[in-house]
Amino acid sequence: MFAQFNTSTVDQIGTGNTSSVTQTGFMNDSDVDQTGDNNDSSVDQTGDNNNSTVYQVESAGNGSADNNTSDVDQTGNDNNSLVWNDGDGNTSDVDQDGNNNSSYVDQWGDANTSQVDQDGNGNSASVYQGYDSVAGFGNDHYSYVQQTGDDNIATVNQNGGDDNDSYVWQWGNNNDADIDQTGNDNLSEVQQQGDDNESDVTQIGDFNWAQNVQIGNDNTSDIDQDGNDNYAGAGQYGDNNNSIIDQDGNNNYALTFQTGNYNGSMVTQVGNDNDSYVDQFGNGNGSTVAQAGNNNDSDVLQTGDNNTSGVAQVGDDNISLVQQIGMLNNSSVLQVGNNNDSDVNQNGNGNFSDVKQFGNFNESDVDQDGTSNISGVVQTGDDNYSSVIQNGFLNVSTVNQTGFLHESYVNQQGDLNMSDVTQTGNNHWSNVNQIGNGNNSSVTQSN
Repeated sequence: MFAQFNTSTVDQIGTGNTSSVTQTGFMNDSDVDQTGDNNDSSVDQTGDNNNSTVYQVESAGNGSADNNTSDVDQTGNDNNSLVWNDGDGNTSDVDQDGNNNSSYVDQWGDANTSQVDQDGNGNSASVYQGYDSVAGFGNDHYSYVQQTGDDNIATVNQNGGDDNDSYVWQWGNNNDADIDQTGNDNLSEVQQQGDDNESDVTQIGDFNWAQNVQIGNDNTSDIDQDGNDNYAGAGQYGDNNNSIIDQDGNNNYALTFQTGNYNGSMVTQVGNDNDSYVDQFGNGNGSTVAQAGNNNDSDVLQTGDNNTSGVAQVGDDNISLVQQIGMLNNSSVLQVGNNNDSDVNQNGNGNFSDVKQFGNFNESDVDQDGTSNISGVVQTGDDNYSSVIQNGFLNVSTVNQTGFLHESYVNQQGDLNMSDVTQTGNNHWSNVNQIGNGNNSSVTQSN
């Protein structure tokens, strides 16, 4: 058998263009260049030093290359591919199977679509679609990248505007993914399964949505959405989890769900219909939520290990509920103005809680069940109410309410109880009920 020093070049300029190249073994190479009208192209390379480049394109980016389609299929060894469709009916499909895979797809305008599917070894993929709608590019983007094993990386960047979409699935080894979409009907989903996961999504305007699911190993995630109908997501089920969601304005909603190992989480939403939900089940838990204005709400539930939480909501219809069930619990809620409410419920071990609400319809309820309980609660103005119930061991409580329709009840049931309530101006009422062990109490009410 003779070695095949494959090489091929096809160059077509106008009307019903079509091309198909098939190369089977050794130093494969191919180049197809089609300039206008009903373009179509298919390249199939099977083994050794594969390489392929297809341009179907008006290369200045401001003209038309017509009904582009491209299909490249490479199977083994030093794979590489580049597809560039510059305008009109773009579609591209690249499928790479094994060894030093790489792919780069670049589509500038009109009905873009792209799909890259890589199976094993040095995977990498980059897809850019649209670039800048102000300059006349953009349009019906869609991209899908799937990578299965080894040195995965994927980058999708759909800038400018129109119907962005993007999905990336990565299954194993040094995963990484980066998606950046700028305007219109954005959606993005990244799913990473195992090994050194990382993900980053940034979407700037219009119908944003982003979801990210990471299943195991050195997880990390970052979602950043700037404006309009935001929703975010995240996931993360095991190993060195981390997640940050940052949304700036409009119908924000964020959800973080972490199940095991070094959990962390941070959600920051600045304005409009904020909502947040964080749910962490075991190991290094942590959590911070900060929402600045409009219909705030927050819900954090942590179940076991080194729990900690924090929540700060600054203005409008605040509500917060934190529930932590076991180990080194800690919690702090600060809500500054408008329809405040807060409910903290910690069940066992290192409990501590601190709630501060400064103005408007304040209310607070802290319920801690066992071990090193301590509470706090400061409400400064408007329709205050507070109730603290602590059940057993080192109980301590302090409530300090300064102005308007105060009420306060503290009920501590066993062990080293102590309490202090101070209410200063307007309709005071207080009830402290301590049942067993080191009781001590002081109430001061004034007008």
